[in-house]
Amino acid sequence: MQDTLLSPYWYRISALHPRLKPHVSVRMQTTRGQAWYVLFNQATGRYHRVNAQAYELVGRLDGRHSVEEVWAVLLEQLGDEAPSQHDVIRILGQMTDAGLIQAEVAPDVRQLVRDGHERHRKEKRARLNPLSFRLGLFNPSALLERLVPFGRLFWNGWATAFWFLLVIGAAWAVLVNLPEVLVYGRHYFMSPGYLAAAWVIYPLMKALHELGHALALRRYGCEVPEVGVNFFMFVPMPYVDASSSNRLVNRWQRARISVAGIGVELALAALAAIVWLNVEDGWIRQASFVVMSLGGLSTLLFNGNPLMKLDGYYVMCDALDLPNLAGRSGRMLGQLWRTLFMGVLGVPRDAFDNSVTAADAFERWALYIYAPASWAYRVGVSALIVSWAADKVTWLGVGVAAWSVWTLFAQPVWLWTQALASQPRVTAIRGRLVMAVGSAVVLGGVGAMLVPLPSSLVVEGMVWLPDDALVRAAADGEIETVWVRSETSVEQGAKLISLKSPTLSAQREVLLAQIERSEAEFNSAFGAEPLKMRNAQDALTRDRAALAQVDRDLSANVLRAGDSGKFVLSRQEDLEGLQVNRGQVLAYVLNDRPAVIRAVVPQRDIDSVRHRLRKVQVMLDEAPGHAMPAHLLREVPAAADRLPQAAMGDRKGGRVPTDPADEEGLRPMEPTYVLDVQLNHGLARAGGLARVRLDLAPQSLLDTVLQRLRQLLLRHFSDIRA
Repeated sequence: MQDTLLSPYWYRISALHPRLKPHVSVRMQTTRGQAWYVLFNQATGRYHRVNAQAYELVGRLDGRHSVEEVWAVLLEQLGDEAPSQHDVIRILGQMTDAGLIQAEVAPDVRQLVRDGHERHRKEKRARLNPLSFRLGLFNPSALLERLVPFGRLFWNGWATAFWFLLVIGAAWAVLVNLPEVLVYGRHYFMSPGYLAAAWVIYPLMKALHELGHALALRRYGCEVPEVGVNFFMFVPMPYVDASSSNRLVNRWQRARISVAGIGVELALAALAAIVWLNVEDGWIRQASFVVMSLGGLSTLLFNGNPLMKLDGYYVMCDALDLPNLAGRSGRMLGQLWRTLFMGVLGVPRDAFDNSVTAADAFERWALYIYAPASWAYRVGVSALIVSWAADKVTWLGVGVAAWSVWTLFAQPVWLWTQALASQPRVTAIRGRLVMAVGSAVVLGGVGAMLVPLPSSLVVEGMVWLPDDALVRAAADGEIETVWVRSETSVEQGAKLISLKSPTLSAQREVLLAQIERSEAEFNSAFGAEPLKMRNAQDALTRDRAALAQVDRDLSANVLRAGDSGKFVLSRQEDLEGLQVNRGQVLAYVLNDRPAVIRAVVPQRDIDSVRHRLRKVQVMLDEAPGHAMPAHLLREVPAAADRLPQAAMGDRKGGRVPTDPADEEGLRPMEPTYVLDVQLNHGLARAGGLARVRLDLAPQSLLDTVLQRLRQLLLRHFSDIRA
């Protein structure tokens, strides 16, 4: 309600005789104990809700009484609760814009054409959204009529009980086997094979999802006027027009229609989980994992999440009896901001709309909380999408980021300013308003771009042992003697393991025989045959050098400790007689010095690490959630195209994306730099994985953007030169 009763613009409408158009039907609904009226425009297929107070006006518009006469009756019957002239003008304007009422005034054909063009432009802009746009296809009524008997099978108590048992049982099975699921997901999730399968499977899942909605609509006597395809991030997903459910009086029926699609997806995910747990590796298991992960993640993050305006949102609205929560919450938040902003500009409160009201304290809190929470969640989801797109194609990430900034930040501010400037009482100070909003936007943007923000980087690492700690086989052979028991302390140079190499021993015997023969030839030819003597001398020199090398190799078969520490065998069973290969690690010599973590940093981040590193922390996989202080020990100066160990790659249990064409799993998707980080104190299991957090000096958003652009240009021109 407006604070003042009269309006200077009343004369423009007071003599009109409006009435609802013939194709508009009305149905009453009860929300939180209050009556609301749903007006269905059969010409456009759209629904509009008005509260009981507004319907006191709308219900009396019969075309025989003027607006002045209707308002006089409202004043007499409602007294202080009667709408003001400002409210009457606003309500009639909204009804006219929605095409619900008509009056005796001849229509302005040019204005109608302009309005039609404007609606067409808005629909076209919505279709051009690169993240989400839709394409209507056909009316599915004839097809659904044939499927109605099939749908009845799923709308009974037995089917509901079976669904609960299926979903709960599958969820429990996944929880019990969660380590196996996580390991499999780490190898397969978001791999090229997974993405290709998801591109094919997810549209089919969405088709069944929408079929669930459609059958639920027909179950309660609602029409499905349109089926089409919605493209989200260029992935085709079918949809059905379920707006006819708004005419249902029973809110629980509306909730069942909304939850039908979620139920279908969860059932598919549950069936896929059962298949995945019971089949061997192959394309069936991979497809089952795709269905299981998509059905679960899409429900958790999107479809079933009330913060996204999808099925979960409508279920929540009907279950909590909070219709149109998103729109009303957005208007209430805008109303609050307008009140504060106009108070600063000195504009009276009756200059703007205060039409959003709450029936009780719970609804009031919901209206205040939902819009900010939903916006924050959408910002987070957009950030994840931008990050994923930038990792795949840099220019795609930049485009998605720009569009997200427009839709989540710039466009809402622009529309809010336009709505505020259109208020009649604000016209006089429109210049001040534009200056104030423009200054706030510019200052906010400049501040966001220039204020240093905290920055950090988390990279993959592995507990690394120095070469002195590794006891490696010097040549192919077999273990002859283990001189020290495992878990025994040894000093540097202590004899640990002796190897026996039959090949080297046989080679030594051959060389000794050759040397003996060459010495005999040399002695027999001495003084008599100079040429034969010279050849024998050359053979002696060659064979003695070879014998010296064989002796060195044989002496290296006695493996000694490269450092002081505890001697630990790599395997506990009896090693004597075991065949080993050259370079194979047989044991370790571990000391009490803090562990060293070898980490890999993407090439795009190495410059920031070199110049802005402030603090290092290590989180071992064997001790999740516990951050251990560390420091940078050294950096390998050149970029590497291979990981230090395959275990760091995503195909062997690590987190570094590797090239699918590399069978060894050692080649990362982008060049990396190797850092050695040492714990300040504490030991760690050799070969264990770790996450290394590198805290960097704060940097402004502008500097970050310029840095990324510079890297992009350098990479581009580097590719051209190549």
